[in-house]
Amino acid sequence: MSRVRVLVVGGGIAGMSAAISACQSGCEVDLVEKYSTDATLGIGIALPGNALRALDQLGVLDACIAAGAAFDGWLFTDAQGDNRRHIPGVKTAGPDRPAMIGITRPDYIGILSKAASNCGARLRYGTTVASLSQNAAGVEVAFSDGTDRRYDVVIAADGIRSQVRELLFGKQGRSVQSGQAVWRVYMPRLPEVNDLWLCDGGEGGKAGFCPLRQDLMYLYLTDTSTTKPPEDDLPQILFEKLNVFGGLIGHCRDRYVRDGRPVIWNSFELVDLPAPWYQDRVIIIGDGAHATTAHLGQGGAMALEDGVVIGQELGRAATIGAAFDGFMARRYGRINNIQTWSHQICRWEMERTPGADYVGLTAKAFELVQEPI
Repeated sequence: MSRVRVLVVGGGIAGMSAAISACQSGCEVDLVEKYSTDATLGIGIALPGNALRALDQLGVLDACIAAGAAFDGWLFTDAQGDNRRHIPGVKTAGPDRPAMIGITRPDYIGILSKAASNCGARLRYGTTVASLSQNAAGVEVAFSDGTDRRYDVVIAADGIRSQVRELLFGKQGRSVQSGQAVWRVYMPRLPEVNDLWLCDGGEGGKAGFCPLRQDLMYLYLTDTSTTKPPEDDLPQILFEKLNVFGGLIGHCRDRYVRDGRPVIWNSFELVDLPAPWYQDRVIIIGDGAHATTAHLGQGGAMALEDGVVIGQELGRAATIGAAFDGFMARRYGRINNIQTWSHQICRWEMERTPGADYVGLTAKAFELVQEPI
């Protein structure tokens, strides 16, 4: 194809990844993000080895490692921090790279957005798509700021509540509740936290720590709450929910949860847009097509890989249709397995399923994501 004019809708993980990858493939790229530059949502993220490999392909892995906290795997304990079991991660990005890193979302998106801009992508904040129409010549896009432009391709990476998905597919693919939620709160990183911690509190849920920088980590709790409590009540409710935990979780609960720092609550939502995830010249990637729960730590990694792959396919395919078909061939089976297995673990946790093979299914997922994308 001659130089492809691409619009990326959404400036999160999938969108920035797609913008960088498309620029690397020689495309002309515009990206629009409805929020302002200082409105990065979220608290932090753990990036497994396959995500680090994708970041390396985008040329930003070293910057992410420098900004974040590298660690080697997972530490599983009981509610009191005993019966410890360490499971090492896999150095998918290479033997001289860490198995995993944690990083704050503002730092992560900042690195990706800087790389996208440096590659030549034009980033516009506080702007989104008002309408679009497709014809043989391209996609006519009208923006919320009153401007319009024609593109060869639109990549919609605008999240779980994707506006572009709604324009194309209506109610199809709308998010549904999984039945679980996660609570998170920033706190100073303790020297004992050198892995991603998962502490089993039985019916009280699972809690743990994720390192984000040398001086910062977050404490999290997953439970079966489905409705967000009032903002002012979040610290006290989280404190009470963590009462089943002792050890380091209990120490951090008592010291930090009610000291005035913000507590973030998010439900785990699922999106399962039927394949194919495109219509003519417009394709949906990331959470807008396949949001999953966090039980395998792969939601952000799948979105990141989506961006890498769609950019590559636009650079190598002879037609837009061939590029989209190539994307679906490389992505659908991998993502479908991750969604299915992650949701299975979610159901096991909610139902307290006797004999559930968490470790076996997780190991199966780890083996899958080591495969090339």
